[in-house]
Amino acid sequence: MVNWKRWSGVVGILLVLWVWQQWPDGKLHVVFCDVGQGDASVIVLGSFQALVDTGANESRVTECLGRLIPFWDRQIEVVFLSHTDKDHVGALPGIKSRYMIGRIIDKPSTGDIVRYGSLDFDILKGSELVVEKVMASGSESNESSVVIRLVYGNLSVLYTGDIDTATELALSERSVLIKTDVLKVSHHGSKYGSAKEFLEKIMPKLAILSVGAKNSYGHPASDTLMRLEAVGAKTLRTDKSGTITLVTDGKERKVFTEK
Repeated sequence: MVNWKRWSGVVGILLVLWVWQQWPDGKLHVVFCDVGQGDASVIVLGSFQALVDTGANESRVTECLGRLIPFWDRQIEVVFLSHTDKDHVGALPGIKSRYMIGRIIDKPSTGDIVRYGSLDFDILKGSELVVEKVMASGSESNESSVVIRLVYGNLSVLYTGDIDTATELALSERSVLIKTDVLKVSHHGSKYGSAKEFLEKIMPKLAILSVGAKNSYGHPASDTLMRLEAVGAKTLRTDKSGTITLVTDGKERKVFTEK
């Protein structure tokens, strides 16, 4: 005979454990989702969630979101879109069908600051071009990428979209770049980005490459990896490590990889 009272108790305990595992831990989680050849990063602090780009693969980014956002929370407070290329914004319709989005920020201006509690999103470069001429190897869309510096306590993360060397050098000549803890490497590690002068300005300790396995572009380029190594940056790649997660209390940082 089934002891329903006993089984209901077991189910209740499992339910409590499940909810407890989903409950926010009060630390900042900066997650670089493995979405193949594209960019998507989720920022979680308590009940606040932000997204920087979406990637093109709807199922992969929503799977990543589902692991990070509690099942009872169906809102993403803000989505930043670096530029209009599909590998950065293509999954947005699918995200909209599953979550309510508080704000979509796709055309900020240089110098804007988006603040949520103790989180600052500093717009170092808006959607405007900062170069007179786009490189032959690049595109106006890539050079229009928004550059964002996320700051929380001692942690800083620089998101660079798909800017190429010309824009990196233009930013290096201005007084907007300072040392950065973590760099989301521009243009998936293209050889036309991550200029030596740019990297020497920011001196990242950790460089994240969001890149698809065996992609047809040859990303990341060996030259780019060597330039990152030359400034002392440790590199992690989503094609080799899967989803990459940084967790911090504002003082100490820990890094976790899926693979």
